[in-house]
Amino acid sequence: MMVPQQMTARPAAGRVLARPSTSLAPRIVILGGGFAGVTTALELAKRCAGLLPVHITLVSDKNFFLFTPMLAEAATGAVETRHVLYPIRPLCGAWGIEFGEMRVEAVDLERRRLVARHRRSPVRQQVHYDRLLLALGATPNVALVPGAAEHALTFKGVGDAVVIRNRVIDLFEAAALTDDPWARQRLLTFVVVGAGHAGTELMAALEELTRGILLRHYPSIPRETVRLVLVGSAILPQTATNLAAYAKEQLLGRGIELETARAAAVSADGLTLQDGRVTPSHCVIWTAGNRVSPVVANLPVAKAKDGRLLVNEFFEVNGVRDVYALGDNAAQTDPGTGQPYVATAQVAIRQARALAGQLEAELTGRARRPFRFRVLGEMVPLSRRTAVADLRGIKLVGFPAWFLWKTVYMLKLPAVAARLRVVLDWTVELFFERDVSELALDEGRGA
Repeated sequence: MMVPQQMTARPAAGRVLARPSTSLAPRIVILGGGFAGVTTALELAKRCAGLLPVHITLVSDKNFFLFTPMLAEAATGAVETRHVLYPIRPLCGAWGIEFGEMRVEAVDLERRRLVARHRRSPVRQQVHYDRLLLALGATPNVALVPGAAEHALTFKGVGDAVVIRNRVIDLFEAAALTDDPWARQRLLTFVVVGAGHAGTELMAALEELTRGILLRHYPSIPRETVRLVLVGSAILPQTATNLAAYAKEQLLGRGIELETARAAAVSADGLTLQDGRVTPSHCVIWTAGNRVSPVVANLPVAKAKDGRLLVNEFFEVNGVRDVYALGDNAAQTDPGTGQPYVATAQVAIRQARALAGQLEAELTGRARRPFRFRVLGEMVPLSRRTAVADLRGIKLVGFPAWFLWKTVYMLKLPAVAARLRVVLDWTVELFFERDVSELALDEGRGA
C-alpha cells in the first residue's frame, strides 16, 4: 500500500489569488474577516461602485464572519451555533470584492506584498497591494499564565463555543455515573478566568445552562454539586460603578463564586491561584486578555505597550506609507479622553466606515475627515432575562436592558436571513426545552 507523502510548503508562486488587472485601478488589500475587515470592504465597495475603478481584495483565514456579541449564547445553546455565522463570499460577491481564505504568513512593507496560503495548500501565494488595511483581530493571551495554553479552553471563536458546550455536557454525563462526591464536585466545577465583558457574559450563560437547564435532566446530581467560579480583580472593571455593582449582585445571588486572587497556573487538575489555593476543575475557560495577531506583532513599526500599531486620526500606521490599521490592531488615540479607543465591535465598525470614507476621499482628491467617535454606550447580558446597559448616561438594568440588548444586536446581524434565524431560536426557546445533546465531533474515529 502506498503511503501519501506529507505536504510541504512550496515557495511563493506569484499572484495566484489576485486576478490579473488590465487597468491602473489601485489594489486595496484588506486582511481580516471580522467586524473591522468585512465592514471596511463592503463600505468601500458601496462607495466606489460605478464611480471609482478600485480592486478590493479581502483575505481571511475563515470563510465566514462571526457575530461575536452572541458567542456566549452559542456556547450555551441559546442560539444555534451556525446562526451567529455568515458566509463572507456572498457578501463579497454581491459587490465584486475578491476573497481568499488564506492565513497570512508575512508582510513585506518595502515590496508592498504579502505572503499567504490556504491551510491545505502547499503553495504560498504572493498578493501585491497599493494600499494595505490591517484588521487581523486578536487572539487569547494564554501566555500570561503557565499551563493556560495546554489546559485552558479559550473563548474567542465559533469552535471555542462548540468545545465549551461539549465539555460542559460531557462532564455532566460523567458526573451522573459516579457516586464519589469529591470526584463529582471536581467534574462539575466550572471556572472562568477574566471578569470583563466576555467572562461575565459567559459565566452568567453557564449558570443558566448548568443549573437552570441541565440539572433537570440529571436527577441524580444534587444542585449544590455544581460549582461556578469567576476569577477577576473586579466585575466589569470598565463599566459604570452602579451597573457593575448590579451585575455583581446578580451573580452572587445565583450562587456564583467571585475570586479576586490572580491566576498563577492552569493544569490538568484545575486552577492554581497566586496565594497557593487550588480550584480542582476539568473545565477552566480563559477570557483574561488578548494579544495582537503574530503578523502584526512581527511588523517593524512603532507599537503601543499592548502590541497594537500606533496610527493617526486617518488610520495611517506611523512611519509607513499606504498601510492602515483599525480595530484590534490599532492604537488610535481618542481625543476626548487622551487614551486609545477600546477594542470593541462598536468602535471597529465606526472605524471601518470612517476609513472607507477616507480612502474614497484620497482616491477622488477630496479632503479627508479625521476620525472622531464618542462611544454610544455598552450593554452586558447576564442571561435569565436580565442585563445591564449604559447608553450615554442612561442606565438600565434587568429586563428592560435585556430586551434592549436583544433588539439592538438582532438588528446588527449582517442580513435579514440571519436575523430571522436568531429570532426563531429565541422564540423556540420560549416554548420548548433547550437542546442538550453533545456534538460528538470525533465520533467513529479509531473504530
